Amino acid sequence: MLVRSFIPLFVALMAFSSCKEESKTDYTIPKFEPADGTSLFILGQSRNTEMAAYIGSVKSDPTPAGFAYYTNLNYGVPNVDIDDAEEFISQYGDAVLQLAIWTGGNYSSTRPGYYLDEIVKGEKDQGIRQLAEAVKALERPVFIRFGYEFDGYHNAYPPEKYKAAYRYFVDKMRGWGVKNAAYVWHSWGVTPYYGSDDFPEEYPALGDGVSASYDLWYPGDEYVDWAALSIFGTGWGNLNTNTSIQSFISLAKMHGKPIMIAESAAIKTASTRDRSWVIPNGTWFNNMFSLLENNPEIKALTYINVDWEESSTTTTWGNTRIQAASTGAQEAWFQGLNTLQHSSDDLYSKLGYKK
Repeated sequence: MLVRSFIPLFVALMAFSSCKEESKTDYTIPKFEPADGTSLFILGQSRNTEMAAYIGSVKSDPTPAGFAYYTNLNYGVPNVDIDDAEEFISQYGDAVLQLAIWTGGNYSSTRPGYYLDEIVKGEKDQGIRQLAEAVKALERPVFIRFGYEFDGYHNAYPPEKYKAAYRYFVDKMRGWGVKNAAYVWHSWGVTPYYGSDDFPEEYPALGDGVSASYDLWYPGDEYVDWAALSIFGTGWGNLNTNTSIQSFISLAKMHGKPIMIAESAAIKTASTRDRSWVIPNGTWFNNMFSLLENNPEIKALTYINVDWEESSTTTTWGNTRIQAASTGAQEAWFQGLNTLQHSSDDLYSKLGYKK
């Protein structure tokens, strides 16, 4: 009697274990990684008029492989933002969506990472569910930058809070059946902000002589599909010898992750406004495309083609639109652009994505 009862129970347990394993496999997200030697060109960011102006004034055929937008997890917001993105992107055939998820900023001296706390407590579940349904409905590859520039002073995300919220978010998205998303871990690409002086309870002391490293914020290989960083400014110099950039690239390589330049622009690094400033020469572009050439692991480049000072009364970043740039800057841009992957009839096939 005991033996007969044990057998069906054993079979049931094995079946349950198998289902659990199959379910886990079902939620393995494709990386949407292009072939070696290829980098996607993604145009940013968020402003449809600026992106349409690039296509109309700079290059209309072929169009970019993707477009960059932003949203947050407050209920009601993801649908509006994704509908706006899709209305624009659908005009340009098979293209990817790069979607940044805002998770709060350093606006409170007492609650760093307050929005991350709300996520882990389940207070943003309705927004995550809304986002999940909207992403599934797109039927296109979506690169999701959760908590972008996690290590920037402007965000002040304590590492443990950030990792917990990142994992919570990805688990929710996968649990709700999102299979057309790749999850992007996005650093701001300079020395990480570690606020042990400002917020000692949230940033434990690292010890004498120990500096904060990017991997303090790393949520784990199973949660990261791509590693990303931002690169701004004409004053950066040779990116191939920039210590912060090379350190991040080395970390991404160690984890076997393709790299995305998730935000970039040849901004003016001076601290004064000048509405007449445009990109003066091709130096920044030459440095950027040299970085891509020397690091084949970089599989995507996002360029923000906007007039920053026209749209903001406080920024000093100048006009980084290609169509307004000097002849030398434009020539350098087009030379590098020829090496990037644009939209095509078989783009999704190249990325391993099936509708």
